[in-house]
Amino acid sequence: MKKLAVKSGYEKKCSILLTVTLLLITFCFLIFLASCAEVSLYSVDIKYEPVDTVRVSNEKVRELVFTVSKFNDLRQVDDKTTIGKVTKPDGTEILILPKFRRPSDAVTHAFQDYLSKTGYELSTETPEWNLQDDTIKKEWGNIVIGGNIHEFKVDCVKKWPVRKYTANVKLTVVFADVRKSKTRFKVNVESSPTIEDLRFSEEKIEEIINDALSAAIRKTFDNQETKQKIINMAEGTD
Repeated sequence: MKKLAVKSGYEKKCSILLTVTLLLITFCFLIFLASCAEVSLYSVDIKYEPVDTVRVSNEKVRELVFTVSKFNDLRQVDDKTTIGKVTKPDGTEILILPKFRRPSDAVTHAFQDYLSKTGYELSTETPEWNLQDDTIKKEWGNIVIGGNIHEFKVDCVKKWPVRKYTANVKLTVVFADVRKSKTRFKVNVESSPTIEDLRFSEEKIEEIINDALSAAIRKTFDNQETKQKIINMAEGTD
């Protein structure tokens, strides 16, 4: 009886071990199949990523109401819903698209998010604006911000042993006095980060395009010249 009990226990352990082994093999096979599956496109969430946020301190500026109009997409591309491509080792190209918003809407929302996070009073309006003074509307608060998108792209080249990610964001940002229906100044900004990594992921694509966009937004506002011009507009001394 004792030998039978020992034998039964041994067989039970072997059965459990065999089951676990088969599950592991199945799991690995599924991962392998997933890695081999064809991907038709990649999509990323475009947004402003804050870094060491400093809130606006000037009282008069904080009293102003800012309206961000929809940015105009002037990119020289055939399909303005796309923002780049992934190039595989065999030369095959897979398109990259924004996940939730079109590029112009994503850039506009990122500027709004920056203003909100840094303490500016933000209008709920998001009007269309062709950047002409005679089309400024009085209901747009005190300062309207608009602009043009000249470049907005992210690419990844898959080569062994590294993957190279590059992004480029180039914008013209226009600041206008709503009360006077007059453009006060323009800021041209560009950001072009590059990353090399052993791994490929959609998250890395998302990271580099958001880094480029966020850096361009900070370059627009986080310089003494822009800050002083906004203060001058608030004080009526421009």
